[in-house]
Order: sequence, then structure tokens, then C-alpha cells
Amino acid sequence: MAKPTVEWTEDDVLSLPRDENDNFERKGAQLLDLTLPQVKESNVLGELAKQLSAFANTGGGRIIYGISNAGTVDSGGVARSGKGRRSTKEWLEDVIPTLTDFEIVGVNVYEIPPKATGSALAADKSLYIVDVPDSERAPHQSKRDLKYYVRLGGTSQPAPHRLIEDIRNRAWHPNLEVRDLQITSASGSTSRIAGLKSEFELTLVLRFGVSNNGRVRAANACLQLSATIPLSTNMAESIEYFPRSATEGTVLLELKNPLYPLMGVMIGCPIKTSAEVQLVPKAALTLSGRSPEDVTLCVTTFADSAPAGRQEFKLSDVDPEHCLMQVIQQEVNRIYSSGQRNGISTGQWGPWS
Repeated sequence: MAKPTVEWTEDDVLSLPRDENDNFERKGAQLLDLTLPQVKESNVLGELAKQLSAFANTGGGRIIYGISNAGTVDSGGVARSGKGRRSTKEWLEDVIPTLTDFEIVGVNVYEIPPKATGSALAADKSLYIVDVPDSERAPHQSKRDLKYYVRLGGTSQPAPHRLIEDIRNRAWHPNLEVRDLQITSASGSTSRIAGLKSEFELTLVLRFGVSNNGRVRAANACLQLSATIPLSTNMAESIEYFPRSATEGTVLLELKNPLYPLMGVMIGCPIKTSAEVQLVPKAALTLSGRSPEDVTLCVTTFADSAPAGRQEFKLSDVDPEHCLMQVIQQEVNRIYSSGQRNGISTGQWGPWS
């Protein structure tokens, strides 16, 4: 539903999908209406604290009171005032800040009265929506039972410790992600021909995006490039980063500028490794003794005090332009030319065009 919650009507609530999801939860009148004899305030507060914790910890959402699980109005709705109390809306607004630790900032309570004609609500009753934001102060614990909750599969469930730690890191640390990594060019240099084999330094130019998917600015960020083969670079500083001293066989880049939430940059970086192409038994490329299909690239991200992030990419999966095949063609031609000059037979291998 595109319209903001403040504009919802009875019809909007009744048109919600039949199945609950991680964005909303229906609650019958007995979970809020304190005028009903069977309703206990302690149960109302316990359930409300649970739902507040769950929604605030996992993206926010809405708790809708006065609606049955089937999506119909329950018991004519919720009485607009409780037993000798102020209005139900005011009562909710008073108790909500007391139910979680930390307090959830930005919760809103909306009352939906009966529509003018054809309403399923009783004249003195309404529907109530508690609109819970995705909280920057997460994780939030219910003060009623001292548990943390999350939304999973359309229900609110106790959260395991590891998930709570993930939520805590999400809230207080940047979250960097590498995307769309690919090889944009490849070339060999300082080639040494030995019979039917070419040994050379291979330069791969990688291009990829780095985005901050967290809710906190990354003031200082570094990227470490490593692989199942040794890497190096002779790249001077670029517009986006400074190259830094790194562990042997890896490449370390420090971003020049902060990355704000939902902000991203594109990085271009040449990496080098030793390689060879040989003609026998077939034209094949190896990188530091490994087949390209067996090489994995890894990008580890470091941002302020956030836990390091690690993403792996198969080299053969990030070469959409078949740059490595072009290198094989280049080196086959070098081997052929060398053989022609030195009277070495290259067998079936002639110039590769």
C-alpha cells in the first residue's frame, strides 16, 4: 500500500493481503481492548512489547489492532477508551516508550474510526495502528520478558544471539559491499619465450563498485584484494584511493573519501601476477601455476570499527568480455613469431587471429 499510514482508512486495512508478512501483524481486540472482561493488562503489555522489539529490530512495520487473523474486524473493533482511562490512543502513546530497552524513537499511533456508511466497526470503537520505524538504536529488548525479538516468516520470534550481534553491528557500523566486479582488460608484458611456452607478467584491470549499505557513515575504509595466487600492483594513487603497503601477495587500497549511507563509488584497479601460456598439448593459460578456473579472488572490506567483510569471486565468473582468452591469443602469436625467427616448429599452431 503506497499511501502513508496516517492516511489509511478502514477499507485500506481490510484490503491488506490475507497472509501476514514481516511488514505488518494483525491483532484481535482482546489484545488491546481493556474494557473486555477477559483481557488482562499484563498480557496486552507483554504482547505489545514483543511486537515493538521485533519490528524495530528488523526493518520496521505496523501492528494493527482490532482485526482478526482472517483479516476481518474483530468484536466490532477496540473501544476508544479503557476502564476509567484516557483514550486508547493516549494510553498507547504513554506505555510504548516504557516497554523496550532502548526506547524506540519515532513510533506513531493512528486511530481509524468507523467509515461514514457500511462500516464493520461499532460506533464507539476504532482500529488502531502502531507504526514502528526501522530503528537506528537497535537491537531493542522487551522489558516484559527480557528477550529480543525479530520478524521471521511473518511472525515475531525470539532472536538467537548471533542475529542480535548482526543487528547491533548493522546499527552502529558501516556495512560495505562489493558489487559488479569484473575484468575490463588483460594484457601480458615482459614476455619470455622458451620453446613452446611464454612466461610473462599478467595485468588484469578490475572494476567494481563499493557501496555502504549500513546506516552509519564510513569515515575511513580500506579494501584488501587477495587471491589463491600472489597479487601485486604498481598503481599510483587514483581519484578514489591511495595504494597502501600490504601483506606480501595482496593489494591494499584506502578510499580517499568517506562513504555515507546508501552511497557508492566505482573502483578501477590493475593487479598483476605471473602467468604462462604453453602450446603443448593444447594452448593453455596458467596463473602462478593454476588454471584460471581454480583461481578465486577475494575482496575484504574494512570500515572504521566494523567487523571485516569478505566476498569471494571465481576468476572465470568475472570475465564477461573473455579478456583471458585474448591474452592466450596474444601469447600464442608471440610463441609462433618466436618459433619462426628461431627455426622452432610450432606444429599446428600458426598465427591466431
